[in-house]
Amino acid sequence: MNAVESIVGIYKNRCGLRFDKDAAESLGLDGKTFSNYMKGRRRLPDIAIAKMADMAHIDAMQIIAAVNVTYEKTPEEERPFWLEKLKSASGQLL
Repeated sequence: MNAVESIVGIYKNRCGLRFDKDAAESLGLDGKTFSNYMKGRRRLPDIAIAKMADMAHIDAMQIIAAVNVTYEKTPEEERPFWLEKLKSASGQLL
């Protein structure tokens, strides 16, 4: 499971959503496109990040870090920074 899948799992749990399709719809996103976000093929839009943060009470920086760790086009030299951000905030999600 990658970082975005973990965050989306927390989002679904906190919002009472069962399926990825439901999560996508709640964020105003297409289900097929949402799959590409989950796999890191596309970058989750900022508006979806903000909505997830607001609706599930997740720190937006945690979501941004997860997206950047997972996104396949994030430059390699930036990955350690985002990974550290993700690790430092991981305790806040529990």
